Amino acid sequence: MEKLLRRLALVGIVSFPVLAVAHSNGHESRTPAQCERLPGTQNEGERAQCLKCVTRPVKHHYHPDYPAGERCRPDNGKP
Repeated sequence: MEKLLRRLALVGIVSFPVLAVAHSNGHESRTPAQCERLPGTQNEGERAQCLKCVTRPVKHHYHPDYPAGERCRPDNGKP
């Protein structure tokens, strides 16, 4: 029984960081429709920046809560 508990604890410790990194934080925008939630217009403000980001030829996603210059990131399946 003690051996089983140790193994379960080890699996939990090892797998937790992977799960924490792989989840969506809910703030990124990956489509033009998601950019529509942001303030501004299609030509100005946060929404315009988001639309420019997510419509790039190489797929990107936009984080409005990241520092300026780090908001548009390549979409590699991670937040």
